[in-house]
Amino acid sequence: MWRDLPVPFYMSMYIFEVMNPKEVLLGEKPRLEERGPYVYRERKQKVNITFHDNSTVSFVETRTFQFDPEKSAGREEDYLVVPNILLMVSAQMSKDLSFAVKILLNAAYVMYDQKAFMNRTVKEILWGYSDPFLDLINTLLPGKLPFKGKFGLFADFNNSNTGIFTVNTGVEDISKVQMVDTWNGLTEVV
Repeated sequence: MWRDLPVPFYMSMYIFEVMNPKEVLLGEKPRLEERGPYVYRERKQKVNITFHDNSTVSFVETRTFQFDPEKSAGREEDYLVVPNILLMVSAQMSKDLSFAVKILLNAAYVMYDQKAFMNRTVKEILWGYSDPFLDLINTLLPGKLPFKGKFGLFADFNNSNTGIFTVNTGVEDISKVQMVDTWNGLTEVV
């Protein structure tokens, strides 16, 4: 039971769709409509479990999210018009870059048909999509973006883990049960 929690966890996502993208580009205020909830069941499972002599146990907790159509008010395949976050981030980053890199980025916007708004599925917006423009940015500006290969609001969140936790078992002192001893070998996080 502790290894694979039977309690269902749910994550509900709402996305605001831009209903007037052309008008926004002409200076009008965006007209937004809330879409969702898009509901995902989260499964947490502890793996690589090792018990230690000092009344601690180490493990990695993995998280997976599965779409729940019954609890959702839409489908993952719904297309929504949303701001192109990748374009905005790259434009913001380019402020402090050399003129030559700015020219390359501007050419890339045209070459890769990057627009201020994009029409993507809910699944792509949340969990990621491959984009050659992202590959180019990572080539031009290595290490500047936290995204590699796929871009999405939660691209690295699904099928992920929380790192290596070592927690107290409570065998010697029940008041210390589940108290974190270390995380990824660190006794404190700065």
